[in-house]
Amino acid sequence: MNRVLGSSAWLSVSLPPGVSVKSTEWSFNTGLGRAIMVAEFISGWPEQLDPGDQFGKRLEVPNATTLGIRDLKKDDSGTYSARVKLHPATVEDHHFHLAVYELVPAPEIQSQVHPSTLGWCNLTLHCQVPTTAAMNITWGTGDSPQDLARHCVSADGQSLHLALPPGTWNNTYTCSASNPADQKSTSVVVQSLCLSNTTHATMWRWFLCIGLIVAVAVCFGAWLWRRRRRRRRKAAGRAPMRDCPSEPQYAEIKRRRPPEGDEQILSSPPESPAQSLLAMTPITSIYAQVQLSTPQLLT
Repeated sequence: MNRVLGSSAWLSVSLPPGVSVKSTEWSFNTGLGRAIMVAEFISGWPEQLDPGDQFGKRLEVPNATTLGIRDLKKDDSGTYSARVKLHPATVEDHHFHLAVYELVPAPEIQSQVHPSTLGWCNLTLHCQVPTTAAMNITWGTGDSPQDLARHCVSADGQSLHLALPPGTWNNTYTCSASNPADQKSTSVVVQSLCLSNTTHATMWRWFLCIGLIVAVAVCFGAWLWRRRRRRRRKAAGRAPMRDCPSEPQYAEIKRRRPPEGDEQILSSPPESPAQSLLAMTPITSIYAQVQLSTPQLLT
């Protein structure tokens, strides 16, 4: 008999009809080689032999052939024996094995979508049970047998690998976690997972294309800038250099003639010391002598 924590167990002896029960003794053996008497039923009256044992007030003896245990605990697992004494002098022994298990929590399904080609949907479903107790995990689906050939379950049974072609994405996959006393299941429809993967793949393709276009534009701009820079350097290298004068440059200096007639000299800005010095210094250059000799020749 398998039960979960907190539930109740009822142990009942099956007897042939018409027999009369004189008394029944109930004992409990934990498997450690020690058995304890827990209750007895004599002359129509039930009695718990030791109210201070591990069962406390959780035991019930409603009749001569039934023992009830409420609010089961892990320590209640073991073998229960009933020794039934029948009239006039018959004794029968009956044994019951009770196993108490934890409640199975609802499993959680996590998905991992893999890159695919040709429009297929490749993904892995992971079934996780949030408990440390031993659990049996199985997968179920409504696919036909030929579709099951594309499914691969991991050795521990927790992972289911799927390779689904287009048109088969509306299937439902169920993960079941169980122990001998309890079972919980969780289902998932892979269509939403496959569609989201397709959308993400399309977005990534767009991002990749935009990234390539930007990279090409940047490379082309850098190449064009370097090309223009080389041309400017070459043009600057071919520019002609100015020839330095090999002969001294002479400035033409005209002599000031005095005012004639009634011409009045307008006020002029005062001469600088350099100009005064130049006026006082006699002109000795060849060019100046040529300028001075020219009026004499003309006269």
